Amino acid sequence: MSTTGDASRPTAAPAESDGVVVDAVMHDLRARVRERLRQDVLRHGGPGEFSDPALFAEVERILHTAVDRGDSKALVLPELLGPPEAWRLDTAMRWPSHRAAGPAAIIRFAKQRLLMPVLRWMFEYSRDNFERQRRVNLVLFACVEELAAETARLRQDLRRRP
Repeated sequence: MSTTGDASRPTAAPAESDGVVVDAVMHDLRARVRERLRQDVLRHGGPGEFSDPALFAEVERILHTAVDRGDSKALVLPELLGPPEAWRLDTAMRWPSHRAAGPAAIIRFAKQRLLMPVLRWMFEYSRDNFERQRRVNLVLFACVEELAAETARLRQDLRRRP
C-alpha cells in the first residue's frame, strides 16, 4: 500500500506492480471452480453431455447471463403474461369482510389481535418462501428467454445456409 498526501487514507497499489496479474488469477480460479462444479454435477447424475468441459462452460455462461438478467424489468416474458396482478403473488394481509360494519369490526378485531399473533410465524415463513420462489421464477423466465433467443439465432443461421 502507498499513501497519497493524507497519511490516514492509504490507497492500494496496482496488483500488476507486484508481478500478479489479477485477471489471469481470477480466470484460473473461475476455471477451477467451474471444473469442480462440473465434476460434482456429473458425479451426482447430471447430464452426460456435461462430460465435455466446453459445453458445460457454454451452459454455465448462458445460465449466468440469465441470472444476471433476472430483473423483471429486463424481461419480455412478464410483459407477455399481462399485468403483474394477474400472475404475481400478493402476500399482503388484508382483512376484508362481507358483513355489516358492527359484526365485521368484531371479527376483524379477533383476527388481527387474537389469531394473527399466533399465526404470524407461519405468515412470515410463507412470505419468505414466496419471495424466494418469486426470485427463482424470474431467473427461470430469464433462462427461457435466453434459450428462446438462442433457438431463434440457430433458426436464422439455418435459413441463411444454402
